[in-house]
Amino acid sequence: MRDFLFFPVSALLAAAFVFVALDPLAERLPSGPVSGGGRDAQDVTVAGAELNRFIVGEIGGATLDLMRPEGGEAFLRIDRAVADYADPRLGPHLTMAEDLEYALESRPIEVVIEARSVGDFAATQFEANYFAKVDGQSGWRQFDLTREFQPYTLTFHTPRRGREEGYDYLGIRPVTPDKHRVMDVRSVRIRSTADKSTPPISPSTGPMP
Repeated sequence: MRDFLFFPVSALLAAAFVFVALDPLAERLPSGPVSGGGRDAQDVTVAGAELNRFIVGEIGGATLDLMRPEGGEAFLRIDRAVADYADPRLGPHLTMAEDLEYALESRPIEVVIEARSVGDFAATQFEANYFAKVDGQSGWRQFDLTREFQPYTLTFHTPRRGREEGYDYLGIRPVTPDKHRVMDVRSVRIRSTADKSTPPISPSTGPMP
C-alpha cells in the first residue's frame, strides 16, 4: 500500500479500535459517593440506577447485583454469607459525599429503606448503620423483613463534623444466622427532619408508620 494511503488508513483503524474500546454508546451506571448536586442535599433518595453506587466493602462474603426487570423498577439484591464485622464500611454500604455530610451534620435525620426478603435463603431480618465517624454512628439497628417491599426507618442525630470534611456512610446487611441470606433494596431516602440542634442522649430506631 502506498504511503499516502497507508497512514490515513492506519489512523482510521486506530481511531476505530479506540472507539470500540471506550464504547461511548454503552450505558454508564452511576458510581461513587452520593451527592446532593442538582437536588436538595437535606432530602436525598437513592433509587433505580443510582443503587449501583452501593459498594461491596473490603471484608468480602457479600455480592451486590443491580436487578433491572423489564417494565419494572430496578432494585439492589444483597447476598451476604456469614461474615461478622462492626464497621459498616467493611460490608455493603453507600458513601455520602462531603456536601451531604455538611448538609446533614448535627441534625436529626431519617433513613428510610425500602426492602424485602427474597429467594430460597431469604433473610428474615436486616441491619442498618449510619456511620459519620467512629464515635458518631447509630450502631447496627435491626428490622424484620417481609416478602413484600416495605419501608423501614432508622432515626439518628448526626454528630458535628469536626475540623475536616469527610464522608458519611450507610451500611445495610441481611442478618445471617447460618450459610447466607438474601434481601432486596428498592430505595434509600436520607433526609433531615429538623434544623441543627444539640444532639439527644441516644439515637432511636423504629418502623415507619
